[in-house]
Amino acid sequence: MKLYFLISFPCYQLILVGVCCSGGGDNSDPYAEVSLQPLPEYTIPSDGVTMTCISCTDKGRIFMAGRDGHIYELHYTTGSGWHKRCRKVCLTAGVGSVISRWVIPNMFKFGAVDPIVEMVVDNERQILYARTEEMKIQVFVMGPSGDSPLKKVAEERNLLNQKDAHYGGRQATASRASNRSAKPSIVSISPLSTLESKWLHLVAILSDGRRMYLSTSTSSGSNSTVGGLNGFNNHHHRPSCLKVVTTRPSPPLGVSGGLTFGAMSLAGRNQTEDLSLKVETAYYSTGTLVLSDSSPPTMSSLLIVSRDSSSQSSLSGNLGASARSSRALRESVSSLPVEGRMLFVADVLPLPDTAATVLSLYSELEFCGSESSVESCEKASGKLWARGDLSTQHILPRRRIVIFSTMGMMEVVFNRPVDILRRLLESNSPRPILEDFFNRFGAGEAAAMCLMLAARIVHSENLISNVVAEKAAEAFEDPRIVGVPQVEGTSGLSNTRTAAGGFSMGQVVQEAEPVFSGAHEGLCLCSSRLLFPVWELPVMVVKGGYDAASENGLIACRLSVGAMQVLENKTRALEIFLRSRRNKRRGLYGCVAGLGDMTGSILYGTGSELGAGDRSMVRNLFGAYFRSADSNGGGTSNKRQRLPYSPAELAAMEVRAMECIRQLLLRSAEALFLLQLVSQHHVTRLVQGFDANIRQELIQLTFHQLVCSEEGDRLATRLISALMEYYTGPDGRGTVDDISGKLREGCPSYFKESDYKFFLAVECLERAAVTPDPDVKENLAREAFDFLSKVPESADLRTVCKRFEDLRFYEAVVRLPLQKAQALDPAGDAFNEQIDQAIRDYAIAQREQCYEIIASALRSLKGEGSQREFGSPARPVAVRSVLDHASRRKYICQIVQLSVQSPDRLFHEYLYRTMIDLGLENELLEYGGPDLVPFLQTAGCEPAQEVQALSALTSATPSVGQPGAPIHSNQAKYFYLLARYYVLKRQHLLAAHVLLRLAERRSIDGSNAPSLEQR
Repeated sequence: MKLYFLISFPCYQLILVGVCCSGGGDNSDPYAEVSLQPLPEYTIPSDGVTMTCISCTDKGRIFMAGRDGHIYELHYTTGSGWHKRCRKVCLTAGVGSVISRWVIPNMFKFGAVDPIVEMVVDNERQILYARTEEMKIQVFVMGPSGDSPLKKVAEERNLLNQKDAHYGGRQATASRASNRSAKPSIVSISPLSTLESKWLHLVAILSDGRRMYLSTSTSSGSNSTVGGLNGFNNHHHRPSCLKVVTTRPSPPLGVSGGLTFGAMSLAGRNQTEDLSLKVETAYYSTGTLVLSDSSPPTMSSLLIVSRDSSSQSSLSGNLGASARSSRALRESVSSLPVEGRMLFVADVLPLPDTAATVLSLYSELEFCGSESSVESCEKASGKLWARGDLSTQHILPRRRIVIFSTMGMMEVVFNRPVDILRRLLESNSPRPILEDFFNRFGAGEAAAMCLMLAARIVHSENLISNVVAEKAAEAFEDPRIVGVPQVEGTSGLSNTRTAAGGFSMGQVVQEAEPVFSGAHEGLCLCSSRLLFPVWELPVMVVKGGYDAASENGLIACRLSVGAMQVLENKTRALEIFLRSRRNKRRGLYGCVAGLGDMTGSILYGTGSELGAGDRSMVRNLFGAYFRSADSNGGGTSNKRQRLPYSPAELAAMEVRAMECIRQLLLRSAEALFLLQLVSQHHVTRLVQGFDANIRQELIQLTFHQLVCSEEGDRLATRLISALMEYYTGPDGRGTVDDISGKLREGCPSYFKESDYKFFLAVECLERAAVTPDPDVKENLAREAFDFLSKVPESADLRTVCKRFEDLRFYEAVVRLPLQKAQALDPAGDAFNEQIDQAIRDYAIAQREQCYEIIASALRSLKGEGSQREFGSPARPVAVRSVLDHASRRKYICQIVQLSVQSPDRLFHEYLYRTMIDLGLENELLEYGGPDLVPFLQTAGCEPAQEVQALSALTSATPSVGQPGAPIHSNQAKYFYLLARYYVLKRQHLLAAHVLLRLAERRSIDGSNAPSLEQR
């Protein structure tokens, strides 16, 4: 329930009435039920002052203007102190005026006063404007936060003179010049939001329909045009004056821009009538102007003026720079005959759910973070109408205003361009009218509207019927209205040609570029407007910290779950529509994209690969359109110019681009789904185990990077791992199937089948860690090993193998890293000495990272150190039982026996060196593989003897150098092991040969020379 105040001020008192708003039965409209509550304690006398107008701020301050020319503020409180709960305070009167009011009541004062007749509040800039009966405009500031006492900073009496000086002698039409003997008056003032302009702050509407745009800044700024949407930041502007920046003529009579349905055009007025406007009252809000015109002799009319969204003017002859300059200022004027006089106009703001979605999406882009302001989200989102219909009709509803007049109340609904197109399709309008619509708005914009209707992503009060959706899809695919892809300049190759018979040298021949059809442009427009609020902005924010990089703050998704869901639904709907047309092979995109797989057909082939069947298909699709385009370019030359692309190649290029956009939409929808799922499980809780670097990367991650970059894919995997760990943890919040089903359905590109098997294995390991039964523990470990054996390349083996070590399941500790090493180097580059050395070194490094996992298990068993940093930081690793010496040796021997079964020669060498470094010579000599002897021989040779050592790999006799040859002490240990191996295998002759060479060796460094006893 929402509570408001209704203020009534009869002649003798001021009355506050409580207004209670609540939703109906379905709670779809929070204002469905309105009730009034009398508040007798909030009634105060007016002290003889008649109030003329009232205005309030978003923070609840209530200002009233009296006929005595002063401004009052109504103070109210819920406290029970000795002060009254409600009292009015005069803000503009001095001490002398207050004393004189106590001595002489206002009713006995007969001096001339200039009463205030209108007050408006600019809640963004914290400015109060007041207009008096004599057309003075006063400017008051309310402090940076809007709660300070009023302070007058400017008062201007000669605004009309400023307007005449600025406007000069320019007049709109000669017919109106004769009717300006009477000086116009100001009938209304309205503040301009920062979304409309940074440098213009106020608009004053005159009685003849002209508009004066005023600024409270002394500097003119770099953007003084209304509707300049590139200046959103207020920069803490401090008002210091009031001046006229520009004046705009009255709305054009007899000309109505755009397409009008259901509204009377001013062109129907009799030419003998006076065409000048006589505006009684006016209302302006976010780009829309409503004028109450009493100039028609028969009946008053309402003139509704708004920006014309069409790309082409309805008047002919506007070419060149004049057309470009007037495009942004062109207006659409509609006239509605009404009885009575307009008293007041109010915007019907979007419903709270829609407003919250819009505010969450556009707050960082348009409103400068106004979600933290006291301004309601309905008011903030309504300001987005200033951007125009084309860029907001997919997210904002149709604009509505309520007009109160002397004859009653009426509601006016503004049809957006997409609503006009919908009515055209519903009424089976003739093709020339539909073509005129495409010509007015441009093929790209009109195709984007067809997409919104066909995919049902436009914000609409009523459901879009299947008939309208299918007609919109057919219009989107019709080459007669959206055009066909062609080479730039094919409609007339005049860029490189001169007049008839002429000759020109020195002209730059522009390279012909392909120009895609309106369907491609419409898809680009529709997709970019959907993703515009998220694409270049971070997906996460830090709340409650000192700055964006604070580690003490809470990490949360920047967008609300509701906003992301709305955006995901629209993005998926557009992608599903494109995929359905491809599957049905409808239109150019559907036919070409549905021809074959990723490696065949016209879509993925080059120009030379296009077969005759593909070319005839394109020819059948477009009929005579390509031929007519070609013939237009050949009319001025006897010799036909060869185009760089054939029609089939152009079609393939366009459809390939559209297919890439479809895949981008699908990936974006999956990213939005993943962010929703993560946000529902509290991001801060999920990332509490991340280190500082990963947290910082996550905070700086943009949506574009999440969708398109490897970094985004890596961070998404980390978030999914944290999410799965939340479900499979020891607290027992669920199982893998509880969350994996949602991930596999909602974001399969982020959560693949290999990820599913990996987390199933993790779940088995978690269950095995808490199971006391050894048989069940072993069965669960083997089940996890079977899952991981299917996807060894996608598993984080450092963490997983530590868990297998805890379970004493060393078969997985050995086999999984070896399987991953093979998956990382399937071509065997590490063994190929003929390839580039850098490629081989990289392959060897990849394999050695996997070998290190097995070496780490040996170190843990040997007791050299347990590297626990690879365990999960989110929870403690299961405590392993303390092993005695016999058990340690048993598991070490098991690892060695499993290892030597592998045919990986590089791994054997890595294993042998690790065992020698750990002092496991006995186990090495007992369980070493058949390649142990060649390894010891090779390791004991000097670099100069490597050639001889390689030949010794196939020799039965040991090679330890010539008698008396120098041997390094590090090499000698390998020969000692070789001699021990021969003794162990009862090959005493070979052992004696090795020992003889060791006894006769010369030391390289004298300090390590063997003693006589050692020899």
